[in-house]
Amino acid sequence: MITLWGSRRVLMTPVLCFVFLVGTRCNNQASSNCATQDNLNWVAADTGCLRINTFKNPALSANPNLVIVIHGDAPFNKPGYQYAAAKIIAAQNRNTIAIGLLRPGYTDPEDQRSHGRKGNTTGDNYTPEVVASVAAAIKNLRETYHAARTVIAAHSGGAAITGALVALYPELADGAVLVACPCDVTEWRKYMQSQQPGNKEWSAPVSSISPIEIAGKVSGKTRLVLISGDQDEVVPIMYSSNYHKRLKAFNKQSALVILNGEGHEAFFNKRVFAEVKGLLGN
Repeated sequence: MITLWGSRRVLMTPVLCFVFLVGTRCNNQASSNCATQDNLNWVAADTGCLRINTFKNPALSANPNLVIVIHGDAPFNKPGYQYAAAKIIAAQNRNTIAIGLLRPGYTDPEDQRSHGRKGNTTGDNYTPEVVASVAAAIKNLRETYHAARTVIAAHSGGAAITGALVALYPELADGAVLVACPCDVTEWRKYMQSQQPGNKEWSAPVSSISPIEIAGKVSGKTRLVLISGDQDEVVPIMYSSNYHKRLKAFNKQSALVILNGEGHEAFFNKRVFAEVKGLLGN
């Protein structure tokens, strides 16, 4: 049983009975001295060590596909659903290594913590530092596994980070599936302030990067799929739709998928896994 972002509805799925890979606790060290880095349980990044869980398809070549799965802001729980999704992706796609990544500053259900600053889960930590840290981790994993293709599958706040990442590091990923993305961070935070008027954090100044503002920097080779539920009250469709329109205005490869009847917690919808498979060419 896991809760995804901000709705208090709980997503239950039989695939969540998975086994965490065993790793040692990460020391709070600089990336160059990340003593626990093994690229199975921990990966070096700009903020230190980031916690990961690695799943491999039984049929691997010397140059496998690599999928990185990134969770949302998770204000009410310790996120572990990125690991469950990675396990599914590895099982469904031949020649694929899928890795669930724990964002900087977060603690997972096994009480393993990625080094870095979590923030207040109010859209305040999609910062250049966080984006650079995640990008460094993905670069290390790409090089370790000699990846033929790299795809990112990300949910909510993780999707916002990924939207910034594919613009600022345009050669790092071949494609990305962004589910429930608050890709216009400024406008989304205004919306959340209207929904939670008593929470002043939504109106506090932040240094987060808004993907819609740098859409023109995305590589023309990168394929983006934006997925949004038509019942999402946390990140309504408009934020993915407007980002999609901005990408198309710059002649970028972008597709918009609307899931009828889905709310914010749509990350385990079968369409998400189908789009990942499509980006991998499987």
